[in-house]
Amino acid sequence: MGRDLSRFDPDALEAAAVWVKLCRAQLAVSARVFRRLPPRTSLTQFAVLEALDYLGPMYQKEISEKILKSTGNVTVVVDGLERAGLAARRRSSDDRRKVVVEITDDGRRWLYGILPVYLQALKEEFAVLTAEERADLGKLCRILGHGLRSSGDATGRTEVGGAR
Repeated sequence: MGRDLSRFDPDALEAAAVWVKLCRAQLAVSARVFRRLPPRTSLTQFAVLEALDYLGPMYQKEISEKILKSTGNVTVVVDGLERAGLAARRRSSDDRRKVVVEITDDGRRWLYGILPVYLQALKEEFAVLTAEERADLGKLCRILGHGLRSSGDATGRTEVGGAR
């Protein structure tokens, strides 16, 4: 028994269908990649440590903005990372009211210990796409993530993969 969706905007329905495909693809790839990592490794733990390693010490609010997680979720994750000795909190030298989070040497060793497995898993997942498709996907994700087009014709469209 199908639903009658004729009363809905066809463009909105198409956007919803693409959204579902994008979410399912992300969830499927993430699940397959993270199955290859050590037990109890969460995407958020990995994202926090990776961000701290790449960007340096940050306030928890900055971490939450970088990894697109709630500040409450980041607090819980940082608590666990701190208990495990993988991250540390310290008072900001600029503003004693603020707490800065940084990756520890043990955290960096842990991250770099699993990074080769993580990168190889991603390489294998994305091998189903050609180099051009991967580049196009990256461009499209950037456009979608920013919610705008930085350049283009009068319609706001930019060329991706040689097609409009």
